[in-house]
Amino acid sequence: MKNEYYQKFTELKKREPKRIELGLVDDIEKLIKSSEANGKKLDSKLDSWYNKIVSVNKEFSSVSKLYTNFDKNIKELKQQVKTLEKEAKDLGIPVNTIPAYKNANADIKRADDMIAEFFEANNIAKKIKAAF
Repeated sequence: MKNEYYQKFTELKKREPKRIELGLVDDIEKLIKSSEANGKKLDSKLDSWYNKIVSVNKEFSSVSKLYTNFDKNIKELKQQVKTLEKEAKDLGIPVNTIPAYKNANADIKRADDMIAEFFEANNIAKKIKAAF
């Protein structure tokens, strides 16, 4: 097997060796320059991408604070709605005829969607934090 490789190498040397060697070396040099340039671009983009992720994740604390206030308001609204239902019943007034009741329930329904969205975002933020 060693002789087979040697024989093929010898044949290649007989066929215009300078042309093969120079062409191959030029190709390798071009690939090295290209990979270095692409590597620098990739490194720069990755740094930028990581910095954006870190920045976005830092901003989540302000989102959490807003959620805390939002959740407090919604809990209070739910409590007020229960009180309104009780008082309307005591007075014999159909609670569905009170516009504030309808609006409050619509707001609570929208809030439930917002709360679900917050918890999804919170899970993502935890995963990002764990990755760093």
